[in-house]
Parts: sequence; structure tokens; C-alpha cells
Amino acid sequence: MLKSTLLVSLFLSLCLNFAHANTLENALIEGVKFLDDVPGVEWYRVDGRTLIIGWKGIPRVFPHTNRKAARRATIATGKEIHVWAVRHNQRKWSVGSGISSICSVLARNGRVQSDTCS
Repeated sequence: MLKSTLLVSLFLSLCLNFAHANTLENALIEGVKFLDDVPGVEWYRVDGRTLIIGWKGIPRVFPHTNRKAARRATIATGKEIHVWAVRHNQRKWSVGSGISSICSVLARNGRVQSDTCS
């Protein structure tokens, strides 16, 4: 009886955590939909509280766009968001992979906290 109660509790907890993560990622994606129309952005993806943008070339709006994405993502989610800019051919890039990125922006509460994209 106790085992089945613990298993049900664990299952419900996992489901809630997955639903919360999914909601967070969906909110983040909605906040940065403008990236679909930005020249030079080949792709972007969300990994938890991280947004990775694949850039083809470095357009004039590059630093501004990364900061704007970070601000909008943190406003949409209410969480601290880290935006990483990488080359468009680095689709499998991940934080801590040892492969270099172009730059990054950290935002919290709608404000940029740090920016290496200038």
C-alpha cells in the first residue's frame, strides 16, 4: 500500500515537473517569435532556461537582437534567461560542450544583466 502511494506520488510529481518545464519553454518560444523574421537567424531552440540562436553571418542588428531576445524571453517567462549566439552550422551546440559560442546575454526581470555581444 505504501509503495503504491509513493509510486503514484512520484509519478504525479514527475508529470507536474514536465508540464511546468513544457509551459516555460512554450512561453519562452512565444516571447521570441520575432526571431522568425530577423535576417541572419537561421534557427533557434530552447533548452530549459537557455535560448540558443543559430546565426548565419553577423548582421548589423546582431547585438541588439540578442539583447532583445533575452529581454523578451525573461518577460515572457518571469525567469532568468541566458541567450547564446552560435554559428548556424552548430545545431548540436550545448552549454558546457567545450565548443565556443559567438557571445551570450543574461537577462533577469526584463533587464540585461550581462552581455558579451557588444
